[in-house]
Amino acid sequence: MMKIWTDLFGDSEATMRLPAMFFDLGALFFVYLTAREVAGKENPWAALAAAALFAAATQQVAYSQEVRFYAAFTFAYSLVVFGTVWLLKRPQEIERPVWTSFAQRRAIGAYVSLAVGAALLMWFHNLGVLYNLALAVVLVLWWAVRLRFSTPALINLLIVGAVAILFYTPNLSNFITQMTNTNSGGYWIEAPSAERLLELFSFTYGFERPYSNKLDFGLTALMVSAGGLGLWFIWQSGNRWLAAAVAIFTAFPFLAATLITYSLQPVLLDRTLLPMFAPWSVLVGAVLLSRIRWRAGVVLFGVLLTASLLYTFDYYSRDTKEPWRQVVRYVEANAKPDEPVFLVNNIVQIAFDYYLRDGTNELDIRPLPEAFPANADAYEYPIGGRSEPMLTDTMALEAWKSATAAPSAWLVARGSFRFEETPDFVENWFATHSDCKMYAYPDHLNIAIYKYDEPSAETKHDVPQCGFDKDVKFLTR
Repeated sequence: MMKIWTDLFGDSEATMRLPAMFFDLGALFFVYLTAREVAGKENPWAALAAAALFAAATQQVAYSQEVRFYAAFTFAYSLVVFGTVWLLKRPQEIERPVWTSFAQRRAIGAYVSLAVGAALLMWFHNLGVLYNLALAVVLVLWWAVRLRFSTPALINLLIVGAVAILFYTPNLSNFITQMTNTNSGGYWIEAPSAERLLELFSFTYGFERPYSNKLDFGLTALMVSAGGLGLWFIWQSGNRWLAAAVAIFTAFPFLAATLITYSLQPVLLDRTLLPMFAPWSVLVGAVLLSRIRWRAGVVLFGVLLTASLLYTFDYYSRDTKEPWRQVVRYVEANAKPDEPVFLVNNIVQIAFDYYLRDGTNELDIRPLPEAFPANADAYEYPIGGRSEPMLTDTMALEAWKSATAAPSAWLVARGSFRFEETPDFVENWFATHSDCKMYAYPDHLNIAIYKYDEPSAETKHDVPQCGFDKDVKFLTR
């Protein structure tokens, strides 16, 4: 998708961020449509409130400007939620053959939303399977309890499912391979502590900046209270199936991911929880459905919307964008042609490829090492869900020995691939066998530039020389 986009419109930073923005705007539109179905056309304020909250949420704003698929992931889920809510509100439509509905142009939009949304969830991330499981739970319960095992309804749903699977078929083998390989070692996600689990909950259903504090948790408690009231008001209005469906869409993926994380394989990651805010906005917006305590609902929603706007303003007031342009330019300006530059992590490689694409640099750029899997297949699976193996001492040593004859060696690392996560190697070999300087930008210590002078195995320091005890030289933008 991005290749087609850049071929048509170029690959400037602004152009490459536009698809995420468009996907998030699409998600906003379907959040509004879903809330309107839930609240009814006679009460437009609840739908407007849901859309406003979704638009102001810091999580959504942050990922709607990234050259990644998380805004698209949310868009796909908003399609699924809308299609389901539309059908649940009109059970007579699903009793008709799907071709009849197509001819009458009544339910075709809902069927298309379900099929396309379910397929896109899987295309954009393997954990889309959890969101599709939420869809399956809702539809199976509805079919069994409300529709009483209706055969026409089952046929229609099976057709929709078959279309979704057909749409996803080209990537099905990759999905199976990746799911069977997650336990082969080196999967970088770890099961969160109890405190981090609470932070992930706060990120998903409320506020986090970037690691939650007491204010964040307090506002999240208000948000959860509003969501609970909204759920109750929907239930009391007589739309009990809609209330149950939106609640399942909101809670099931988080609960399933938590259960899998602590029993089988860690999968909890903040950004993959992002789509749940689409149905969650509908529940919180429904706090305005109460006729008895309507003013109190307005006040509560006003507090939450104001807090969301302030958090988003705070997010933009700080420079949260990763400084890839500056990192690449610094290395380009300071590394000599005979000084190898090792790039750790495929994200680093992509950044160097992008910012050096039009340059005339003579950098000796190398992956670490050349056979390192995360670099070898960096572009083979551009969509997420692939486990990233951690660096091993043997792999790093293989690359390091190839640079010992150079006057200096450079290494650019990001996040979980930094060598502090292989402590034995750092303390006993890598950081003690060379004079090293670590460079980083304030507030972005997850991206580090290391320069090793005379990278030789002959001279060993008793104390690690690089990046320890806050021994970091900060760069300015």
